[in-house]
This record gives sequence, C-alpha cells and structure tokens, in this order.
Amino acid sequence: MEVLELMEGHYLVGNQGIYKILEFLGEGSFGKVAKCSKLGSPECYAIKIMNCSREGQKEFKMMKLIKDLDPDENHLIKMFERFTFQGMTCIVFELLDVSLIDSYKRDSSTRTHLCLIRVIAQQMLKALKALKGIGVTHCDIKLDNIMFAERDSANVKLIDFGLAVETKKLSTGTEIQITPFRAPEVILGLPLDDSVDMWALGVVLASVYFGNYPFPCDTEYETIRAMVQIFGLPEAEVLHKAKYKAPHFTRDNGHWRLCTPEEYTESTGEQVEKDHVINLDAVIHEHQHIFDDHDEDDHRAFIDLLKSMLEVNPQNRITPSQALQHDFITMKHLARKRKAKYASKAKELMGQIQLGEKKKKDIKMSLLV
Repeated sequence: MEVLELMEGHYLVGNQGIYKILEFLGEGSFGKVAKCSKLGSPECYAIKIMNCSREGQKEFKMMKLIKDLDPDENHLIKMFERFTFQGMTCIVFELLDVSLIDSYKRDSSTRTHLCLIRVIAQQMLKALKALKGIGVTHCDIKLDNIMFAERDSANVKLIDFGLAVETKKLSTGTEIQITPFRAPEVILGLPLDDSVDMWALGVVLASVYFGNYPFPCDTEYETIRAMVQIFGLPEAEVLHKAKYKAPHFTRDNGHWRLCTPEEYTESTGEQVEKDHVINLDAVIHEHQHIFDDHDEDDHRAFIDLLKSMLEVNPQNRITPSQALQHDFITMKHLARKRKAKYASKAKELMGQIQLGEKKKKDIKMSLLV
C-alpha cells in the first residue's frame, strides 16, 4: 500500500496498538501526518507516515537521543513508538493543536502582544538549552515547527526532528534551514554549530512581533542585504573565513563591502526586489497603538534580546542559558511599582500565578490581534 492510497478510516497496526486514521493533518515530501485514534483508548495521536524508511529511521534516531529529556518540562514533542506497516515507517507522537504559522496566517499583518511572545521565547529557549545539553541541533526551527499544545493554551512545543543532527556532525557547506530562517553562517559558508537554531528562533520571534518576516527571502542576497542594513557589515574576520562570499560581497582597496543590487544582478542574472527592512523603533510604536497596555521598557528589552539572537557573528550570538537570564525573560526591568499592573499580567501568562482555564483563555485571546 502506498502512502497516497491511505484514506480516512484505514487502520495502522503498531507495536502498542491499532490506530484508526481519523483525518489527515498535512503532507510533505516525506509522506503524511494523520490524526489517529487508538482502539481501546480515548486518546488521539499524530502519526507521521513516511514513504522513505531511511528518513523515518533518521528521525527516530534523533527522537531516541532526546527521549531522556522531559518533553513537557523542555517543550519538546513527545514520541510514543515507531513501527513499520506495509513498507511505511510510522512514528507516533502526541497530538498538538495548531502551529504558529497556522495561528497567525489568518492575517499577514498580525501583531502579537509582547507578554505572549515572552512565553513563547522562554519555552523555546528551554527547548534549545535541553538540545544543546545533549549535543543536538534541530536545523529546521520555523513557524511551522512550533505548536501550541492545546487550544487557547500558551504552552508551545518544538516539533519535527526530521532534519535534526548531532551538532558535532554539522560541517561547513551543509545546506540547512529554509531561506527566511537561514542563519548567515549557512549562507556564507562559515563553520556551523547549534547557534543556527538560536538565529532561527530569533527570526521566529521577530516574525510574530513584526507580523512579517524581518528579512526578505526571495534570494539569499536580499536576506544578507537586509541583515547589513539593520545590523551593519559583518566583521572583517567573519568575511575572511566565509567560504561563499560571492556574489554577496566584494573588496575595494582591501576592504569588504556589500555588492550593490546592480552588481548582484549583473553577476547572477537575478533581479532584486524592493527593500524590505524592518524599522525596530517604528514597530514598537505600532504596538503602542494596537494594544491598550504597553510598556516601552519591555519592548526595548525585547529588541535588545532579539539583536543578541540575531548577531551575525555566530561566535558572539547569545546562548540559550544566557538568553534565559536576559531581562526580557526574567522581567527584572518590570520590578518598579508603576509597572505593577503590566508586570502582573506578564507573570500570569508566564505561569508564575496559577490561573483557571477560562482566565487563561481570556488572556491568550486578548494578546492576539
């Protein structure tokens, strides 16, 4: 039976039970993901059904590496079993609710309240810290691969370890990450390590804050150009080590500079679209007009953390442990009395105050505009 022939109502025979396909949740080059019930159990599961056993084995190997990490404490998808059924590799995961991309795609200009962004940031930083501790790099962090655990819950989890690798096996020139989330060291051909995940998470947080990707993604040149416009030219030492400098950079009188759009087009034949550069200060003021409760210091703290996550030089990029101690996460900057009301709301969402489910729902929905 081919994966494409599977239909709703079909059964998959696993090692720990028999699963009935209720509906298909998505598909990709690997195969499909199905929502399934388990005979004799009230629980439903997400089963990744892969038509390539090699890919299935690779993902299962990565899941085994993280199996000793508490998936709830570290905000990682929980795996229950793997089995082969009629030539297909099936991995059974916990069923989550909705991804960040699906949550926000209803409006391309959606803005998210900073208090909810803080919760997402803290949880994903915990996930990166846990993965770093066992020497694993996810390599595919993006809006699609971060999911809310339950409807109207602020709890998120990192999913899809199909492209994850042991960090020590990452090598210069490895093609990882889709363009909007691709770290500059991947584009430029610099040595790679787990800091590529921190860059990608920074882009995720920037995207839900801005309501759009912070960098254009039609070509890698446009991405690099936007990085230079926002953060400045990479250090000469970084460019010297870069394996793939052309067609993005050139040298004049011994000094590196970014190629102009005209030079890039002449070299590659690719046209460069209009500028798409985020003005950080302007976005802060946009949030002020959208949300009733707004704290300027909190937004400045977020932008400071974001710049540390989107540090072009991977050696200077903030680590998960360092980021978890940043003021934006610890909220030390909100300790003053005049910020008590705003700080109370932020702490509630961070789980420092126990809330009833209804209030949790009210808070989350009020933070999505």
